[in-house]
Order: sequence, then structure tokens, then C-alpha cells
Amino acid sequence: MFRRRAIVLVVAATTSAIAAPTLAWDASLSGERVLPAGRVVKVDRDAGKIAIEHKPIPHLFMEAMTMIFQVKEPAMLAGLTPGDKIRFKVERDNDGFVISRIENAN
Repeated sequence: MFRRRAIVLVVAATTSAIAAPTLAWDASLSGERVLPAGRVVKVDRDAGKIAIEHKPIPHLFMEAMTMIFQVKEPAMLAGLTPGDKIRFKVERDNDGFVISRIENAN
């Protein structure tokens, strides 16, 4: 009886030791989000705003639509023109949604 319990404990410990790194790796990936994709419709550098036709943004429960966003830093709009394909990070703040990162995907 003692020997059987010892074997079960060794097998359980070994299985846990093998599975733990895999589970930790999967958990780290779940925290990362792919940046939403979109197309620049209009850029208003003076107001620090950009109109984006974007695909669905599931983590914000947004369907695909065209929307005007405030940007965190107006300098992020440099070099962007209507028609550019982009990836962007949008965050919720007290005033609505703000773009905190833009990558040109052309």
C-alpha cells in the first residue's frame, strides 16, 4: 500500500513539473492582444484626431466600423495619410477611447 502511494505521488509530481512551464507559457500569451487592424480615413493633426475604418475589436466589444479617435500624442499622426493600413492600440479613458500606439502596416 505504501509503495503504491509513493508511486502515485511521484507520477503526480512529475506530471505537474512537466505541465507547469507549458501552463505558464499559455497564460503569458493570453495577456497579449493582437493590435486591431484598420485603414486611415482622415487625419486631423491640429485636433490630434484620426478617423479609422477598423475591423472588430473584441476586447472592447466593438463591431467593425468607422470611428474618430483622439490620439495620446499628436506626433503619432506624422506621416499618416488617408488610405494607409495601420495597426493600433486603443484604450478606454474618462473621455472615451484614445489611441496610444499606431503602426503603419503598408
